[in-house]
Amino acid sequence: MDLKRLRYFCRVVEQGSVSQAAKVLNMAQPPLSKRIQELEEELAVSLFTRQGNRIEPTEAGYFLYRKACEILRQIEDTARETVAIAHQEQFQLKIGLTHLFQSWFKPLLLELYRRHPHIEINISVTDSSHLETLLNEGHIDFAMIQRPYRSEGYDFVSFDPIKPVAVINKRCLSEPPSSPFDYQALAAFPLVLLHRAKDSGTYEMLLDLFRKAGGNPKVIMQITQPGVILEWLESGLEAATLLPSSEVDAAKLQHCYVVDVFPSPQVFYPALVKMPAVNWQPEIMQIIAAGYPFAPSEG
Repeated sequence: MDLKRLRYFCRVVEQGSVSQAAKVLNMAQPPLSKRIQELEEELAVSLFTRQGNRIEPTEAGYFLYRKACEILRQIEDTARETVAIAHQEQFQLKIGLTHLFQSWFKPLLLELYRRHPHIEINISVTDSSHLETLLNEGHIDFAMIQRPYRSEGYDFVSFDPIKPVAVINKRCLSEPPSSPFDYQALAAFPLVLLHRAKDSGTYEMLLDLFRKAGGNPKVIMQITQPGVILEWLESGLEAATLLPSSEVDAAKLQHCYVVDVFPSPQVFYPALVKMPAVNWQPEIMQIIAAGYPFAPSEG
């Protein structure tokens, strides 16, 4: 049974005349009359009776009208659901990225786009504590952040810790420091340390390590972004900091020393974090399973 004929038939029933239905359908009356005639011939039944200037459906016509409306509605629903499924395949992936590991996670995000350019990737870059809030409120699907200080209520993939490096403004030292640099010796410098916008994190861990070794660090500033700390030290702030090595490019720092520290404290733990109710995204997990972080030749 031709769907177009069914649609035409329903319009004729609803308008009460072929001429009016033809206007609604934006077509000439003779072709519409021909389609109705073809439908009656196909079914071998009379679908209309004439009542003055109007035509009324017969009992068989009413039955066909009700069934045709159901069929056409189901077809429209099926088409709409099919389009919705197709759009879901081109879904938007909402990712939170911490300032702390922007460079470390960059190859993962670029590889995700390279493999799946159809995915609309929406990245929010902010502090880890704010990203945890966005996770809890359902505004992002995943967060690429420092491993949660308190892991209850989260699912996460934790990566190996990133080696820290000391960045020291050259005015703080009369000569280049030895490498590796004594970690505890950093306590003698004015320090600018990373600090989450709220709650505990790497800042408290670093202070605890200093104090356990008998140091009394002088922290002059607490900043949430590694990039801001590096910019201020490079601009002449006479201080030192301890940052994940992934976020420090020594070649770009003309007024700072960048040195490894020993013993090397393990405080910078990148992690992919989600809420338990959210499924792991296979496109991301495949990249991780293939061996992320990549070897230097792969990046």
